[in-house]
Amino acid sequence: MSLIHKLGFMLGTVALLVGCSDARSISAPVVPDSTTQDSTVTSNPTPQPTVHAGHYAAPSGSSSGDGSMSHPWDLATAMANVAGKIQAGDTLWMRGGRYVGDFRTAVSGSSSRPVVFRQYPGERATIDGTLRADGTDVWFWGFEVMRSVPTGRLPAVESRGARQKFINLVIHDAAQQGITFWDEAADAELYGNIVYNNGTHENLDHGTYVHNISGTKLIDDNVFFDNLAYGIHVYVKGGEGAQKNVHVVGNVSFNNGTISNTYPAKGNLIIGGEDPGQGHQAIDNLLYFSGNDGVNLQLGYTAENQDIVCKGNTVWGGSTAFMIGHWSSAVVQGNTIGGASDVVSLMDAPSSYSWSGNTYYRSATAAAWRDASGSDLTLANWQHATGLGASDHVEGTVPATTQVFVKPNKYEAGRAYVVVYNWGHNSSVSADLSGVLRSGQRYEVRNVQDIFGAPVASGTYSGGGITLPMHGVTPPAPIGRSTRTPPKTGPNFDTFVVTLAP
Repeated sequence: MSLIHKLGFMLGTVALLVGCSDARSISAPVVPDSTTQDSTVTSNPTPQPTVHAGHYAAPSGSSSGDGSMSHPWDLATAMANVAGKIQAGDTLWMRGGRYVGDFRTAVSGSSSRPVVFRQYPGERATIDGTLRADGTDVWFWGFEVMRSVPTGRLPAVESRGARQKFINLVIHDAAQQGITFWDEAADAELYGNIVYNNGTHENLDHGTYVHNISGTKLIDDNVFFDNLAYGIHVYVKGGEGAQKNVHVVGNVSFNNGTISNTYPAKGNLIIGGEDPGQGHQAIDNLLYFSGNDGVNLQLGYTAENQDIVCKGNTVWGGSTAFMIGHWSSAVVQGNTIGGASDVVSLMDAPSSYSWSGNTYYRSATAAAWRDASGSDLTLANWQHATGLGASDHVEGTVPATTQVFVKPNKYEAGRAYVVVYNWGHNSSVSADLSGVLRSGQRYEVRNVQDIFGAPVASGTYSGGGITLPMHGVTPPAPIGRSTRTPPKTGPNFDTFVVTLAP
């Protein structure tokens, strides 16, 4: 093994271990189906480097390369594992540059030793085309997937393998969905991705389109914005099968649908479809619309479903902030909802809902709560008519103080999202990064709507809070299409990503 290859192997090993050294548990309870009373959790193995780790692909690579740093493969050869060298536990490092084409993996790892395709540290690797992910236990980490010419009907990323993970990717300007997350991807995960400006087919293309008939899908701590229709679309047509155990947790989703010429502001999150669902969760998501168009959070569609948990979400804006219906049982607790013409809308009369402790921002005397008959009622009259939400309350019309959420990344130390609801209309806010950075570490902060632009803040961390500007940025214009201009979110709302400086 050459000195260069040894160095590459060491770099790959260290980066993998550092990247996962602070990973918190990402277990999420799976609601039992009707055939069992046992509960399980999703497993999240740490990749274990082996002596085979540290293969390389580069835009200048070739099929005749040996996968070393000095003689890398082209990406198609690497993903197809033509040489047969990539084994369970290995990492394929993608060197910086543009990889043009439609790529497809033909490799599998194991549940404790996944194969990892990862952007090389400090470089920007871009797939200009599409990625179809076949194979089990394959992880995709840190690179960019986009279309400079968004035509056709292919998504940017298509997941079709069990226990796949998509981690901290930037996915944008696809001709179809940003990510299609199919049934074959049982027990798979989307984590930490930034997904925007995807879709060219009105009312059909979303940030992510999700099916699940077995196992559990986890959609966790991603950012979805300005996609053509919905941000997160957990949905099936009739006859495609009962849907189970999609857990949508801790995501940021804003202004989805606002680039559409036909269906502006379609929705930030929907869980429901034409076949029944069960075991679904929508927990701790941060949703925002700049205006009063669209349904912000919708749980249920036409099918009669079994159960769902909706807890701890912040839902602000839209024509309707929260719509729910067609569930045999639902837990709706501890959500913060406001900024919309209609605060809550019931699609049918609830049969067995545990509904409590929700906070609303709207005049309590406004007819902004809709019952199953379609009547718009005050909160007190709605509570009396539905029997729901006796402990729910109106706090005011708008929160009095700015709220800052800091969300450390569970796979990469020194990385986090900072989400700001700037109720106080401050020109800047303080974000406490003591749970993200160590004193003496150099950091950079970017607005997710200008992810490849200049940092809005940078420096050497000395503890406590750092200052972030709230003047906002112009949203990124969709590539190769004529669309509506999405609204600017700042200074009222913004999302930032913190990373370690190179």
